[in-house]
Amino acid sequence: MYEDRIVTTEQNFPIEQVLDVSYKMLSQQFGFFYLHTTKGVFTLHVKKSPEEFIRLFRTVERK
Repeated sequence: MYEDRIVTTEQNFPIEQVLDVSYKMLSQQFGFFYLHTTKGVFTLHVKKSPEEFIRLFRTVERK
């Protein structure tokens, strides 16, 4: 994540297009991270809790 965008292995999302982020851990080693954007919800697999990422996102998100 950068101040102006979120980058995944497949796409770049300008921070203005990101409405929210959330996650659901299915076990201690696997879960889903949801990137809610103006173009829909994108689901990413995560191996650990993205709580720190979400905390950082809250500091740069634009409402």
